[in-house]
Amino acid sequence: MVLMKKTDSGLSEVVSSVLVLTIVIVAITLIALIALPIMGENEERVHNGDVLIEFANMKADVDTAWLSNNTGVTRQAVFTLSPFGDKTEITMFPNLFGVLSSGTVSLTHGADTFNYGGVTYVPVIITYTASNMYADDIELVYSGEDGGSLSQNSNKILPGSEINGVGSYIIVVKASDEEQSLGGNEIITLEYRLDTIVPYGSDYLCVFDMVLR
Repeated sequence: MVLMKKTDSGLSEVVSSVLVLTIVIVAITLIALIALPIMGENEERVHNGDVLIEFANMKADVDTAWLSNNTGVTRQAVFTLSPFGDKTEITMFPNLFGVLSSGTVSLTHGADTFNYGGVTYVPVIITYTASNMYADDIELVYSGEDGGSLSQNSNKILPGSEINGVGSYIIVVKASDEEQSLGGNEIITLEYRLDTIVPYGSDYLCVFDMVLR
């Protein structure tokens, strides 16, 4: 009888351990399948909005530079490539979301060319492309071909700037301001400086020096 009681007690402990392990596995599975996607999508949606604000601020500052003819002053715009890169945002799983989502900022040249003083200039196009794990991907495009308009997923959300109906091109020197593309999940800085403004027909050519770092 004593042996039977010891056997029953041992079996009960094994069953209890199996039940606890099963509950833990089920809980972890539910978190992975339900909780993490919900939290991840929320973090990435918030980050999408943050990058849009960063691009809008950059556009406003570039407009301010040329509208006020503030030449020779180096300015900066900061773009966060993922939720992990936003150090001001508190997240429950920042490292995980940083690994799962990333982004790329590209500085490219537009198709038009302008020749002035023996130098060839081209409109600048700055593009942010998100690579999200949970939320929808977005693409933001700042176009110097259209006076510095801002579009999201091919939909124009901010028009290019003008003075008294006179439009502008935001341009760079083709030979020295090379095309660039930087990606990852942290922070990228755009440095830019207005060099000069040149009347060009019925428009203005706003010559900037721009580089991604």
